[in-house]
Amino acid sequence: MRRLGITAVLLSAASFSVFAGGNQEAEITSEEQALWANYLQDWSGETLRMIMIADPWIPAFDQLNPKFEAITGAEVQMDAYGYDQTHEKQVLEGTQKSSTYDVIVLDSPWVGEFWEGGFVEDLTPYIEKTNPDIIRYDDFVSVFRDVAEWDGHIVGMPFSPYFITYYYRKDIFEQEGLSPPRTYAEWLNIADRFTDNPNYPNMFGLTMNNQQGSPVGQAWFEYIWNFGGRPFKSTYPGSPDPYADMTPMFDSPESIAVVELFKEALKYQPEGALSFAWDERTQLFASGRAAQVSSFNLRAPLYIDPDRSSIAGDIATAVVPAAEGFDPVPPVGGWVIGINKHSVNKDMAWDYIKWFTSPSTHREFVDLSGVAARYSAFEDPELADKYWWFPVVAESADMGYAECRPRIPESFEIISTVGLYVSRALTGELSSQEAMSRANEEIRQLLEERGYPMSE
Repeated sequence: MRRLGITAVLLSAASFSVFAGGNQEAEITSEEQALWANYLQDWSGETLRMIMIADPWIPAFDQLNPKFEAITGAEVQMDAYGYDQTHEKQVLEGTQKSSTYDVIVLDSPWVGEFWEGGFVEDLTPYIEKTNPDIIRYDDFVSVFRDVAEWDGHIVGMPFSPYFITYYYRKDIFEQEGLSPPRTYAEWLNIADRFTDNPNYPNMFGLTMNNQQGSPVGQAWFEYIWNFGGRPFKSTYPGSPDPYADMTPMFDSPESIAVVELFKEALKYQPEGALSFAWDERTQLFASGRAAQVSSFNLRAPLYIDPDRSSIAGDIATAVVPAAEGFDPVPPVGGWVIGINKHSVNKDMAWDYIKWFTSPSTHREFVDLSGVAARYSAFEDPELADKYWWFPVVAESADMGYAECRPRIPESFEIISTVGLYVSRALTGELSSQEAMSRANEEIRQLLEERGYPMSE
């Protein structure tokens, strides 16, 4: 492909508009055209295909992709699925060595699986051959740079880190003279205050992910660190080698305490809460029917949108609480964007990734309700004024742990197993101890079969 010449892309007007999603517009300035003409190739007549999660930032992609199309001549097509379906589809494509997709947006726990499976390219050589002013890799949040790397390879650009942060109804907290909880005991006391309270009809104390499988399995991994626990013997914040000793610890006292906390929390949630996943907990809080929620920061734009939230002007945020005597470890999640190992359009895929994750485009992504991944975005005064929760997210990022959910190839299976047995404890089918003992044994067998080192 030939590189775009500046004269080929500059227009007589200062800017022009192209359409996204049939009714959205994206404006391209002549300065942008001139800048990117030096760094992007002409992909006229080519189609770039992407696969990703159907998360709330899809509209931001829809609005930004026409810029890439206008600059390069390429057509961008996106396929988006639910969480489990995204993993299933991407693994199927990878194992079949399919070239259907060029760009893969993958979740942080899948990094090891996708690298070991040969599904994605190492982006290190791509980054090394690109102007560092376009990449500014050190500008990405440190803990999520760690997440994006596996065995010395950069599996994807760390474009969308998520941090679990605590949101609460500041209006009713002020009425009750309450402050954000620092411990789980305080958290439950607040939940009790607002549940079945005649002063707050139809209000519940909290809302959580309880659904069997990935939702409640991930929840366990979000809470275990805040009890001083760990999933494997050598996996803990500050560990010099998180996967050196994979003795499973899912039946530890700390793990049982997490499950017991989940069971206690059910008392302050509506009937049917056992089926709640990410969207359901978000909607209950946004509808004004839950006093507090701990959720990923990508949901914050929804909470403050008066068209989608009945509490838009009445929320505040804080760092998540922890068990008494422990410092919080805010859970880390989110997505990296990589190149399909079997794509026949790798150079076009890299052109898209370096453009989309560049500081300038990333700023636009954030301003369209995307998720901040760069320090420069957190420090941007206009963005920080508009998105007032940025300081709490930045603080959470500094406290986060890259191995919050394991990134080994077996991660998805382990999380699902934990989610199965935590669910069986929540329904009362098994005691918390029996449920997690069974989970521990199944995970031990899996790790033994895969040859992981264990000391016990």
